[in-house]
Amino acid sequence: MKENNKIEKLILILSFVLVIAFPYLTYLFSINKDYKSELSGSEEKVELSFENLDDYILQNFPGRENLIKTKNQLLYSLFDVSPNVNITKIGDTLLSTETINYYLHGLYNVEDEEIDSLARKFNTFKEYCIKNNKKLAIILTPCKARYYEGKFPFVDDIINLYDKKSIDVDKKVQNVEYNAETLKKEIRPVDKLKIKLKEYNINFFDSIDYIDNHKEKFLGGEVPLFYNSGHHWSIYKGNLLGIDFHDYLRKTLDIKIPLLSVKASPSDIAIYPDSDLFDVLNVYEKPNEKFYESVVTYENYNIGETNFLVQGGSFLGALLIPQITVSPFGEVTHIENKSMFMNRYQDLISFDSYDEINNKYNLLKVCKEADVYIFEIHELNVYNATFGLLDYLIEHMGEI
Repeated sequence: MKENNKIEKLILILSFVLVIAFPYLTYLFSINKDYKSELSGSEEKVELSFENLDDYILQNFPGRENLIKTKNQLLYSLFDVSPNVNITKIGDTLLSTETINYYLHGLYNVEDEEIDSLARKFNTFKEYCIKNNKKLAIILTPCKARYYEGKFPFVDDIINLYDKKSIDVDKKVQNVEYNAETLKKEIRPVDKLKIKLKEYNINFFDSIDYIDNHKEKFLGGEVPLFYNSGHHWSIYKGNLLGIDFHDYLRKTLDIKIPLLSVKASPSDIAIYPDSDLFDVLNVYEKPNEKFYESVVTYENYNIGETNFLVQGGSFLGALLIPQITVSPFGEVTHIENKSMFMNRYQDLISFDSYDEINNKYNLLKVCKEADVYIFEIHELNVYNATFGLLDYLIEHMGEI
């Protein structure tokens, strides 16, 4: 009996010592030095040091990924809750929490003077294009939240809250009756921008109105405009809209590009970004959707060389079908935020400023050689529509 007590005490002491020593053993032996988290969208790797030893141990804890996925799966399956605070789950649909909030109230934080200034800048650049035999194309694109209005359980609270703030802050509109309908139809910056662009006689392709006017084509059918699991429009419907955008470029602006057609082909996996929201939930199950990829065919492919300078995000990227075919024999330079894609999307260049990228890769020469300039304006991004590129081009019009 006494012998057993000694063994039990020894085990207890050794366990206690092991617990105390574990952090130091971790540091000395650098457990899992090449650790790479399998969690999508997880935090960056914590480097091993005395200063962040606790964080390092937590991140390298054996089975950590499985524990997190198990917890997330329980929240997602049993309680119908998104385990990622950046994603809101509404029914079977996932939406970016930031997008919802931004769409419902942050969207309106653009002054009328800023919108008029943007339209005037486009008008200035349009006149430059006319004088230099170049073409300017603008496309307006929607966000996913637009197509789920009325399904947000908290939408009325947000509208009412913004309602009161608007009347208190903006004395010019205090006599306007604010309600859900006026917020939806009248005061959105993208709608104000449309009016200003028309005043300056600037052509633009309004994919928001275009989709609304062709609901059977884009909101009907087996392939959705937005998958439940994705933040961006589906690859197929984006490509389908791209064909209409190509027609606009061809007919309205007389731009030489090939004729295209697209069909939806069933896919066993989700083609990026069709499940980009689901991918960061970090759960075990796969998205329960039927996915499709695009099969693009070309006609009249042998056309003249046309160089494109494109500014826009992944929404615009899906319209180029696929990206390199917008100009089969010319150059396509695509600038998205602080990245530039060149050499038919084979080269990705990151930069901090346009001056920096001009010094390294002669951006102004690329701009000068462009025959067509395409700008995407996402409806949530009117306040920063071209990420400063339009200002940079206007500032250097004498060099391009």
